[in-house]
Amino acid sequence: MISPASILLLGVKKRVMALNRDTGERLWQRDLPGAMLGDSFVTLIADDRRVFAHAKGELFCLDLFTGQVLWQDNLPGLGFGIAMLALPGGPQSAPPPAALRQRQEQQSTAASAAAAGA
Repeated sequence: MISPASILLLGVKKRVMALNRDTGERLWQRDLPGAMLGDSFVTLIADDRRVFAHAKGELFCLDLFTGQVLWQDNLPGLGFGIAMLALPGGPQSAPPPAALRQRQEQQSTAASAAAAGA
């Protein structure tokens, strides 16, 4: 069996794919059931057994090694925006590019202000 450290996950167009990081071999691909309307952005985070994916207002838990859907929640009342996922005590998912750009600009502005005041 392949180890979790050898897996690359890709979330794109309402699907999740797992690839072997060393060879590029596609291990599995899963279309996210029910997430078929609107935006195709997929947010992902994983631990050593599960992949958590959010797409178009729904949250999915997939088996890391097979892609089997273990459970899903349509998150009623929360809308269809992009979600941030995090595992307590573990790695956090990267912020969307616009949020990252805004944070970098804020840090640059703060550094400039600090330098001007020194």
